[in-house]
Amino acid sequence: MPTKPPLLLRPFAGVLPARDKAHLVATRSYLTYSDYELKDKLARNPYSYLHVIHPEGDLRSSFEWSAVRCAYGQFLEKGWLEADADEHYYVLRQSGPLGSCTGVVGLIPTAEAQRGRIKVHEATLADREALFARYLSEVGLNAEPTLLGHAPNAHVDEAVAAVTAGPADFDFTTADGVRHTLWRPDHAGKAAIAAAFATVSEAYIADGHHRVASSIRMAEAHPDHPESHAFMALMLPGDQLMFKGYHRVLRDIAPAEMARGIAAITRLEGAHWTPGETAFRDGKAAVALRGATCGSLDIQQALSSGNLTAAEWLQHNVLGPIFGIREPRTDRRLHYTAGDLSPDDLTAASSSEDQLCFVMPAMGFESLCQVADDGRHLPPKSTWIAPKLRSGLTLFDFGRTS
Repeated sequence: MPTKPPLLLRPFAGVLPARDKAHLVATRSYLTYSDYELKDKLARNPYSYLHVIHPEGDLRSSFEWSAVRCAYGQFLEKGWLEADADEHYYVLRQSGPLGSCTGVVGLIPTAEAQRGRIKVHEATLADREALFARYLSEVGLNAEPTLLGHAPNAHVDEAVAAVTAGPADFDFTTADGVRHTLWRPDHAGKAAIAAAFATVSEAYIADGHHRVASSIRMAEAHPDHPESHAFMALMLPGDQLMFKGYHRVLRDIAPAEMARGIAAITRLEGAHWTPGETAFRDGKAAVALRGATCGSLDIQQALSSGNLTAAEWLQHNVLGPIFGIREPRTDRRLHYTAGDLSPDDLTAASSSEDQLCFVMPAMGFESLCQVADDGRHLPPKSTWIAPKLRSGLTLFDFGRTS
């Protein structure tokens, strides 16, 4: 008789903002702010978790890792953050312009990730893994969950619905129009969620490949620190994840090379070129070109015959062989535009005639699963996935390991 696998998502005693300050503490990732915006936030909001990430109030202080841990301790001392005495799951909902999703925050044991139960679709860089592992070791915190998707599951849906029918612990809306609602399930709710996740055998990384890899690396380096042998994650049904394309922009291409490249693109096998088409098509098998030329590539035939995603097809058939971009992570001619731009902003960002913009279609959860199950690695920034999670809303304090 087969042995039942260990529980994939486990409760923990989290650290959360004080109830009256949750909307002030929780912050977008510091990477999403311009330097001006970051300085403005630090100056105007003393409660922002940005003050933990940048403890000296400047952009360089995030590299002083001991100061980050100290600033976190000061937030606890002031009561701006509060540690739960008991273990919980945390049910989190985000609702905004792109839609609504509800998932469960808990801990994923690194041992289960190593056993292949957390599926990956991107390759990670060893130097970044090592850097993040050192950060985790010295800071001793997860301040933002890794985003994971799992197959839709009626047991999970039922357990989560029972929790969200009751009053929330936090409920606030941020300036970007996103509403954040969080529930701490009671004992019965926690037991129901645990029983539901006992039926979930695996999950897929939507955002956070380096965080998972660095957590595994840290756990391996510190076998005598069992508290660190897990990472915080938000588990969502995959059909609630919100996908957009991540667009590619070519710049600093000589005019003659650009003209030859565009001519080659229009003759690609398995792709149908329609010149002059101006509508942005968000279909699964169309890539719009803007800037140095204007038109649309229908690549349905190429994707079907090669079992590829649009990002893989573009790298293998256009960026690499036509423009010589073999290393998309580091080639300075290749730039990326996030898929959450409004149509007007996307038009403005892609209209310059001295660049060539490839407006990419969204991929979808089923395609992501197929890539991961096949053991393939997508090119960097192949898909833009929401929700984008806030730092400082739920924290996992596993303690410094060094």
